[in-house]
Amino acid sequence: MLLLFVGTIGLLLFLRSFILFFQDKYRIACALRRLPGPDGLPILGNLVQLGQHMNDLHLWKRQLALTFGPTYAIKVDCIMDGSIVTNKPANIEHILCTNCSNYVKPKIIQEVCKEVMGQSIFAINPDSPLWACQRKLMANMFSVNSFRKYMDSVFLQSATTTVDSILSIAQQGQCINIETTLLTLTTNIAFQIGFGRSVPELMTTDYFHGLFREAGSITANRFTRPWYKYFSWCMPSERRLKAVMKQIDGVLYDILAARKAAPATDVVSLDILSQLLDHQRRGLIDLNDKVIRDTMMTVMLAGRETVASGLLWIIYCISKHPEVESKLLKEVDCVTTMDYNSMAELTYMEAVMKETWRLYPPTPLELKAAVADDILPDGTFVPAGVNIEFSPFVMNRDPTRWKDAEKFVPERWLDENFQPTDFEYPVFNAGKRKCVGQRIAMLQTKFILCKLYQQLRFQVVDPSEPKFSLGISLFPVGGMMVQPLVRSKPMSIKNSLSAVAA
Repeated sequence: MLLLFVGTIGLLLFLRSFILFFQDKYRIACALRRLPGPDGLPILGNLVQLGQHMNDLHLWKRQLALTFGPTYAIKVDCIMDGSIVTNKPANIEHILCTNCSNYVKPKIIQEVCKEVMGQSIFAINPDSPLWACQRKLMANMFSVNSFRKYMDSVFLQSATTTVDSILSIAQQGQCINIETTLLTLTTNIAFQIGFGRSVPELMTTDYFHGLFREAGSITANRFTRPWYKYFSWCMPSERRLKAVMKQIDGVLYDILAARKAAPATDVVSLDILSQLLDHQRRGLIDLNDKVIRDTMMTVMLAGRETVASGLLWIIYCISKHPEVESKLLKEVDCVTTMDYNSMAELTYMEAVMKETWRLYPPTPLELKAAVADDILPDGTFVPAGVNIEFSPFVMNRDPTRWKDAEKFVPERWLDENFQPTDFEYPVFNAGKRKCVGQRIAMLQTKFILCKLYQQLRFQVVDPSEPKFSLGISLFPVGGMMVQPLVRSKPMSIKNSLSAVAA
């Protein structure tokens, strides 16, 4: 009798959970049906279409916005929760600022990206103590003071090494994959600032860059294969992800072990890894090695991936627009000293950067989840549990908001009356989650571009429009081959380090 009673109670609890689960799914599905959007299949909704368009996801989302308007629905009725997609600045402000506590990183992000991100700031929410800890450390790393401190050492040395390498290749008339070149550069910089050491040679190889790209692609494809949670044991992609992450994690844990084995000193270095290990030793916050590894991954994603993506698309856009290149080179040639003030004064270069990121934002898609029912400023009802998605890639190409939206026009940013808000141009996110490293990212990008274009120009080998690979940041499929060209009269630019050496 007791076993029967326990079994009955267990069955009733299961049925209750089952009913509540489908009640929530039905409620979300009913709300999404009121919105425009592509037709879907019963139960699966638009899941099949999502899978078919993973190779051109951002362009497909742009076409959906042109067809159905700035707010529409992607339906996945039973398997997932579906999404409300909105690209209206007023809605974005409501989500990221006015009622930001109601919109959090969705559980699906944490599940899908757990092997790569773990408890990285990119996957957790502000209510976690780890979020505040990581954000503070990242703010210190990506501060203007940090740029000033490292400009004559880390930035200069890494950029000079990269330029010398490209010059050697250019003089031989060869082409390079600019993606891997830039990833090596940004890996060097992020590693030295974040971890206080020179980067291991393995992490600057094409092989290691390929591991990162592969991990990002497999992770992104999980969004259209929710069954991976149940059948990972027999899916080749899941086995491959496990193998890839074992190699990446092996490198990170080796670095961590070496630092922990080093003799302790009374003076704690300012790099993030030293700060984390000091917190761990003193018990200031609950930090195990897995959390430290996740924070190390945060540094790599923020300082490596997004910066390299931003630089790549700038070089691409400059090479496609000779008149822009001409103006940029004139501004670069007027720089006589590589210091903070001279970087801040590069107004045309900054316009080129902003215009590039309008068309090719390093982070092209953002995803949130609604905690409770809400109504957006445009009147859209948001049921609790639904995903909320917005796309800087789509928003920044909206012809109703941008004049000549498809054209590359840096001059638009030189107009003093043209000042889009963070919610109209969310390339660096906005509100509480606004990128803490925005300013140093701008300065670092200018510094690297100055060093490159002081002596070089670049021509893209393939004139066709690039296709976008799946991953955490926006990169082209297969990298980007360019022909580096030595400038006929390269300008000699001084910097404080060379002045000291003289």
